Amino acid sequence: MIRATLNFVKYKSRRLLLLTVFSLFIYGSFFMLSYLVTPERTLRNFAGQNGLALGILSFVAESVITLYILIFVVILPTMHGHRSRRDALLITVSLFAVKFCVNYGDYLYGSKNGNAAASKLSEDSLGWILLISYLFTLVSGLSVALLVEWVNKSKERIMLEKQRSEAELMALKHQINPHFLFNSLSFIYGKVIRTDKETADSVLMLANIMRYALGTSESVDGKVNIMDELEHLKNVIEINQRRHNHALNIRYEEQIDDQSISILPLVLITLVENAFKHGDLHDAEHPLRILISTTVNELDFCIENKKGKGIRELSNGVGLQNIRQQLKLTYDDRSSFMIRETGEYFRVNLKVKFTV
Repeated sequence: MIRATLNFVKYKSRRLLLLTVFSLFIYGSFFMLSYLVTPERTLRNFAGQNGLALGILSFVAESVITLYILIFVVILPTMHGHRSRRDALLITVSLFAVKFCVNYGDYLYGSKNGNAAASKLSEDSLGWILLISYLFTLVSGLSVALLVEWVNKSKERIMLEKQRSEAELMALKHQINPHFLFNSLSFIYGKVIRTDKETADSVLMLANIMRYALGTSESVDGKVNIMDELEHLKNVIEINQRRHNHALNIRYEEQIDDQSISILPLVLITLVENAFKHGDLHDAEHPLRILISTTVNELDFCIENKKGKGIRELSNGVGLQNIRQQLKLTYDDRSSFMIRETGEYFRVNLKVKFTV
């Protein structure tokens, strides 16, 4: 028990230190306000039965424990959907019930032992004081939780921008000059089309995919129209089919009721590429399933494939974790990215709700 407590304090020391400073600030504020009105009475009340030092220590310990549970066990997990509102309410009620028992016990102990402040204080007055202090604690906990959430999101945005800048820099360092590349592909296309139209079409398709990947279709906010993403997604499927002599089993279905939707580029394409790299698409009974639909301001995308048993290809895409982070930062709680993996199958469900 002691070892577990020490480990907890060690790993959560930063949070506990900040809450301690915050609690001392609250204690000091109340002390100064009361001292300006009644100096002598304030010293007696705050010193209590055990002295001022132990009074401060007791207040800070109780405040830190209460705020930690409220912020990091109740409010933040509930905001992120990791805890139900019912459980959050149950924990909060239990927490304040324990606080009431402790505070009321101190009141009774002070009355019996001749504490002047406790003996002069009626139970009705005590009730109002505790109610106001508990409401203040709730408001303080919620305020600090919102501040923590804001700081965390700011850090995530800065980290994503840094990762994006580093990725762009690495791409610039290693990529061939795009104009030279496209000119070369156009030259190859012009040469090959006379003898092999299918190969020429593949070269042209590859050039279009690469041009799209370089971001030429992005708008000012870094998004692309859903139809552009789907066009190049189909090109990726066709290129891979030609690589395997059209032997891959792919079931593609789309129902696009709203063609005005704009999404993050390459997200859907990356998920499809992931299936080609790691999936077994030669089983006719278990094809690669790609289902996409859009309604008014909503996107629903699902991809499922049978896992391959051979050596996996190395992935140089943004990766599933990067996709999850981009969706969270761009759409927050308006997006859902679920991965379901079994021994044989891999499935990804992506849902995004757009603002009107």
